[in-house]
Amino acid sequence: MFHPSAFVSPQAKVHETAVIGPWWCIVDAGAEIAEGVVLESRVHVYGGVSIGKGTHVYDGAILGGPPQDLKYAGEPTRLEIGEGCTIREYVTLNRGTVQGGGCTRVADKVLIMAYSHIAHDCQIGVGAVIANSCQLGGHVRIGEYATIGGVSGIQQRNQVGAYAFVGGTHKVDRDVPPCAKASGNPVRFGGLNLHALRLHPDLFPENRVEALSRAYRELYRSGRPVAEVVEELKKGPEPLFQAFFDEHWGGSLIRP
Repeated sequence: MFHPSAFVSPQAKVHETAVIGPWWCIVDAGAEIAEGVVLESRVHVYGGVSIGKGTHVYDGAILGGPPQDLKYAGEPTRLEIGEGCTIREYVTLNRGTVQGGGCTRVADKVLIMAYSHIAHDCQIGVGAVIANSCQLGGHVRIGEYATIGGVSGIQQRNQVGAYAFVGGTHKVDRDVPPCAKASGNPVRFGGLNLHALRLHPDLFPENRVEALSRAYRELYRSGRPVAEVVEELKKGPEPLFQAFFDEHWGGSLIRP
């Protein structure tokens, strides 16, 4: 399943069912490619990269290039890509840095559209969608099933919560809460991302969506200090907030 024009290092681990396409696909020593992976033409997979079962990588993608960080001094770091992902044309994903934990991670079933860049130490959650030409700085976190609109830029160390939506062409210079819609430059929060919540009715039944709506209004429309509202929500009868926000947000909801 290797095209004659491809170069696959003998020190790479490539499953026999993987497809390595034409026009100088390169798989370096130390790369790991699981069963059913497809690399179209001109894909470069660096050492230290693992690609999970059934992932499809389109023309010109560069996976696992060295991090674009002046602190990087050649240390061995990794890029891990999960199962069933789709990585479209000319996407670039960099390996991690020692200072950021040593690994950039893309979870299962992620779609990254053409010309997007995922910098060092980013963490992309299950089922996330990153549209065309998005630019993610280092250490960015994208929660599960979040959607980032095309040509948006997310500054380093910011995060987009699970099930959130960021509109296209936006500058994200602050954290986006879980389940929220973000729009404008710089972004502001405009209610719940009801489309994503309705796609997951087991996690978000009607009563939970109503509770989230009340919480959103208190957090971002009441004018009260966010930290104060968070403490009230944690003590409330709906266990969603402490469990859900702690799991998907790590406490950074109260950041300015």
